[in-house]
Amino acid sequence: MLRLRCAGQCAVFTIAVLTLTMTANAERDPIRLTHGPMVGNPTAHSMSVWGRTSDPGKFEVRYGTNADRLYQVSGSATTRIGHDNTGVARLKDLKSDTRYHYQVFVNGRPHGLPGTFRTLPSSEDTRNEKYNPKGLFNFRFQIGSCANQNPLHGIGHRTPTYENLNRDWADKVHFHIMNGDWSYEELREHPPEAWRLTQGIKTFPMSVKVMPTIVGCWENYKLYLSRGVELSKWHRNVPSFFTFDDHELVNDIWGSSEAGKRHRRTVFRDIGTHAWYDYLGWANPMVHKTPVHYGKATMKGGSDLLIDKSTDFTKLPLDEMTNLHVHWGTPEAGANDIRYDNDDGNKNSYVYDIKEVVNKNTLRLHMPAKVDDMDLSYSIGRRSYAKFRSSNCEFFLLDTRGDRDMHDIRQRDKPGVSMIGKPQREWLLKSMKESDADFFFVISTVPFMIPHSGAGGFEF
Repeated sequence: MLRLRCAGQCAVFTIAVLTLTMTANAERDPIRLTHGPMVGNPTAHSMSVWGRTSDPGKFEVRYGTNADRLYQVSGSATTRIGHDNTGVARLKDLKSDTRYHYQVFVNGRPHGLPGTFRTLPSSEDTRNEKYNPKGLFNFRFQIGSCANQNPLHGIGHRTPTYENLNRDWADKVHFHIMNGDWSYEELREHPPEAWRLTQGIKTFPMSVKVMPTIVGCWENYKLYLSRGVELSKWHRNVPSFFTFDDHELVNDIWGSSEAGKRHRRTVFRDIGTHAWYDYLGWANPMVHKTPVHYGKATMKGGSDLLIDKSTDFTKLPLDEMTNLHVHWGTPEAGANDIRYDNDDGNKNSYVYDIKEVVNKNTLRLHMPAKVDDMDLSYSIGRRSYAKFRSSNCEFFLLDTRGDRDMHDIRQRDKPGVSMIGKPQREWLLKSMKESDADFFFVISTVPFMIPHSGAGGFEF
């Protein structure tokens, strides 16, 4: 009996130790900076600093004109799980045309590598009543695009362009414009459950519940930042503005404004755009601030009504937004693979024009649903164009994907077809007419030319 009791007690003791050990090992590490910092949206007196943390939380930026004396402190930036734990701090009251040094801090400790940036010159600070009454100044900027790291159709993981830029230009330019295709599709089929486990959360945030394939976009950005050492170095030290082309969304995405269009790539617009704002779009002084709206809704076959009990459509500034997409809904929706260009998506997945707000929970669309669906995912797009001024130059950052009509190569001069949409076109022309700038820089991810199918396009 005594031997059995000892054995039993020893067994219980061993199990208890193992349980304690397993519990201790399951605890998450303290919050840390996983990606970044990056700097963007520069002005003469302010700068934005982006970072991503391992868990939802906060970070701050300490900065100054001497790398050893970072005595100025930004307000806290909040990172949220629905945005993949990304956040942005805004540095204010900076001196114009001045070199600053900075360091991100999390919980009072330095995280990530230190960085540096230069603010833009200021007309107010350079103006001279006799010799420079307009406050003109010289500045330099760099522009590029198409930074493919995918060895399947690019040069591979090494980024010689950024190596050269860091060596020759990082300390010479005031800002950088990345004109689309910052990333190319990789990890787009990353399982949402794998993402959830990595984040250590019990339930998905609403953004992932509605748009599960957004996690593949987030992983795509993190891969490029982690693998692209020289790319990350450049963005840590040179302020940037960004546009998105197709690969930030999905290759050859067309017709996002074409009411009635049905295609897997087309209705991925808002998922890719949401992720782009989380990782890059924060750096632009956007004309419209209303974000992508997304939700769960119901539609009945034969009815043109979309009902979302959790949304008050009367409070959405729909005149500042684009149209409505019902999502494709397959795990491969954001992959760049022609095998998935089939008809396997949600039967109600189309591009819809919004015709009327019937009541706070109901929209009338331009055409009826094909089938009953009590749990469809949908989104309403945002307008993603911006402008900024430097000296006597006005820069216009265009969105060539979000409100784009479907081209017709059989009638290349088809009236009314647009790559930027009527609202953006009117804004651009009005802004140019009202501007007193001597030079316009119109930043477009596609050439100003007649519609064409592109190189290796998937649809004609």
